[in-house]
Amino acid sequence: MNTVQSLAAILGLGFASGVNLYLGALVTGLAIRFHLVAGLPPGLDILAHPAVLAVSGLLFALEFFADKIPVVASVWDFVHTLIRPVGGALLALGAAGHMSPGMQTLAALAGGTLALGSHSAKMGLRLAAHVAPEPATFTAISTAEDVGVTGLLVLAFTHPVPALIILAVLILAIALLLPALGRVLRFMLRALGGRLRSFFTLAERDELPAWAADAIHPLDPEARGAVVQGFAWTLKGVPRLREGFLVGARAEWHFVCKRWGKVRTFHLVTDLPQAYRRERGFLYDTAVFLAAAKPIRFLVTKDWAPRLPDASR
Repeated sequence: MNTVQSLAAILGLGFASGVNLYLGALVTGLAIRFHLVAGLPPGLDILAHPAVLAVSGLLFALEFFADKIPVVASVWDFVHTLIRPVGGALLALGAAGHMSPGMQTLAALAGGTLALGSHSAKMGLRLAAHVAPEPATFTAISTAEDVGVTGLLVLAFTHPVPALIILAVLILAIALLLPALGRVLRFMLRALGGRLRSFFTLAERDELPAWAADAIHPLDPEARGAVVQGFAWTLKGVPRLREGFLVGARAEWHFVCKRWGKVRTFHLVTDLPQAYRRERGFLYDTAVFLAAAKPIRFLVTKDWAPRLPDASR
């Protein structure tokens, strides 16, 4: 296996693992088992063992069905935030088994990093679809991901140069989206932690950074209103999933956040009963303000959600 083929296999397996680790392992194992592709590194031969193929197939079947159900898909992705990067690193290490120890270390790092990047991109896309969850959308996204993983690996094993070009484009796209992907990952971890905390207590949370307390005081000097940590989703002038605080005081609601070191305050609505609704979800709730031309949405984790007004859909 020459250098170009090795590089395509390492990067391809790393990237594919972040999208669907078990399908990547299954496709590679079947290709080796039935001699569909020649010249794959010996370090990947373990994937062709009948027991490994059976486990890979079973886990892929579970993911295949879990991916089609909005809430289950989100939980599944949460759980795999660590599993996929580790799996990507191990598969990349197997693809570099014939190289020197130093190159093997670099391959494992590259595989794990690519898996984390593609996993974050996948979660970002899923979160966007989750705002209006319905099975048809998730089925289409999941099917496209499975086809993409299979096609990318087949291309990496058989035509490494085109595969490397496609991977370069995908890696560049993820690099440009890193700030947004970082916010997605942060929110996902916050939402999972909030869901777990909500099972044990529904007590209000009062941890406010100094900048938020200073910004909230003029809006609510007597501290009698509601303060809810939220993540902006559709607020003009604010990136998606920018963290901040919803402030309800004097029959008005505002959103305060910090960006580029500057604190900004946005007025949302005045007439709350007619211009607000709360959409309940499993991992987070959505506060929707309807005073603007388009609904303004904020995602609120379950440990802060009890502070939201209870105008549920």
